Amino acid sequence: MTTIDAHAAPERRRRGRPRGQDSAVVRDAALRAAVDLIARQGYSATSMTQVAEAAGISPSGLVHHFPSKAALLGAVLAHRDEIDSDPTEPDGRPWAAYDHLVRVAGLNMRRRGLVMLYTSMIGEAFGPEHPAHEWMMRHYSSVLEVLIEGMRADQERGVVRADAPREMIARSVVALMDGLQVQWLIDESLDMEAMMRIHVDALKTIWGVPRS
Repeated sequence: MTTIDAHAAPERRRRGRPRGQDSAVVRDAALRAAVDLIARQGYSATSMTQVAEAAGISPSGLVHHFPSKAALLGAVLAHRDEIDSDPTEPDGRPWAAYDHLVRVAGLNMRRRGLVMLYTSMIGEAFGPEHPAHEWMMRHYSSVLEVLIEGMRADQERGVVRADAPREMIARSVVALMDGLQVQWLIDESLDMEAMMRIHVDALKTIWGVPRS
């Protein structure tokens, strides 16, 4: 199995960059083409030749920046992780990690291509033989850890009930987020942010400790 590291910069070859083109421009064009193609048709159905053609560069120009399809996927996923964020990170307030997910849902309603890419990867990468499998496992592990540890801290501060099932709540919220993104791709009139807000507010009502 070939695995990729979404956080590692792909290796570069010294040959193959088309003359007369700025290296950063060529790389950016290839990356944007790969993001679009993989989002629309999946990683398995996307070839290096297709990416080069869509980017308007030569195959050697593409290989100069991304020596393999796995390296290209690594760069695509790193790009996705950089963009899929909220500049307002959880700040330690009660339920901050859950409120953060609500804000990300709102941001994603303006980032259809990113949602398509994420959904395509999750759909393909569940098998351990897929090169994005490790990325997917790290993604879910990281999100769940933030949610679970945030709730643990809230319990210790006495703002969330001690009997709140942290992992079950975290997993249900992640499942809701992923499911809403699929539904939104089908019908963009769906307000993902509003639906996430309703759910998180309900969690606060059920599991929060009322202020005296």
